Amino acid sequence: MKIKLLIILIATAAAIATFFMFKPETASHQNLEQNYEERSQNLDEDMQDRNEEEANGEGQIENQQENEQEVSSEQGSAVNSEAQEQENLPGNNPPADQNTEPESSQKESSYPIHRNITATVFWVGEPQGGGSSEDNAISAWDDNWQQSYGGFDDPENRDGYYPVGFTPKETPFYLDLPYNDFNDNGDRKSNAFDVVPWANQKTWSNNESFMKNRWVKLAKDGKVCYGQIEDAGPYEYDDVDYVFGSAKPKNQLANSAGLDVSPALRDCLDFEGINNADNRVDWQFVEFSDVPSGPWKEIITTSQINW
Repeated sequence: MKIKLLIILIATAAAIATFFMFKPETASHQNLEQNYEERSQNLDEDMQDRNEEEANGEGQIENQQENEQEVSSEQGSAVNSEAQEQENLPGNNPPADQNTEPESSQKESSYPIHRNITATVFWVGEPQGGGSSEDNAISAWDDNWQQSYGGFDDPENRDGYYPVGFTPKETPFYLDLPYNDFNDNGDRKSNAFDVVPWANQKTWSNNESFMKNRWVKLAKDGKVCYGQIEDAGPYEYDDVDYVFGSAKPKNQLANSAGLDVSPALRDCLDFEGINNADNRVDWQFVEFSDVPSGPWKEIITTSQINW
């Protein structure tokens, strides 16, 4: 009996001890769980706040990008508008006499084309004889042509399209045609106003030639060059039907030559020799506004009669 009572007392004491032993741990465990739940909730709230901030940041970035695109678009429109305004301002377009398009797209001249015409070569300062019927130190309209030009236009010693040793004062791209609107006495020919197509385009003074400085387009084997009339010839000086019409040249000398061209035009058109019958060209009067930019526009002759 005592033994049973002792066992009961021991068991009871053990149970009481066990109760007091595990009770604080249970409370501590509950506190840990509560703390864990609070931290988890705080983490969830922090995460939610962070996601909201990121979402707001992305929205701001998108808005900023949209604004930048709008600004860029507005700036582009402003630039285009300004460019358009600049393009329309006077003086900002290419001059009318500058060619910015292929040759085929240029305005066609209303003057007739003279085809397959023999051309010989002459030059400022060329003496009479040796193929020249005249002293080319003078011209039909300038008694001091060589001086006005700036020197002897040596056909053999060249620096590009210029003679060696000096830069010409007048165009090196010159030529002649067999019509002079003045007679040997220095008077205007009676037929000049009737035969020269542009004679009535302006009022001319008595010391202005209808022919001098007129522009001509020349073509040979696909090459196109331009020059100014600065003399009359070869050999003929009143060949109206050929110069202003459709007839062949009246001249029968020098392979029936219908014009002379300068050394610069000779080189520009790739002539062979000086008086070669194979040097044939197509030529046509053109308005100055139809002359494209090129070496023939580096020096333009504007001087008139000098007797």
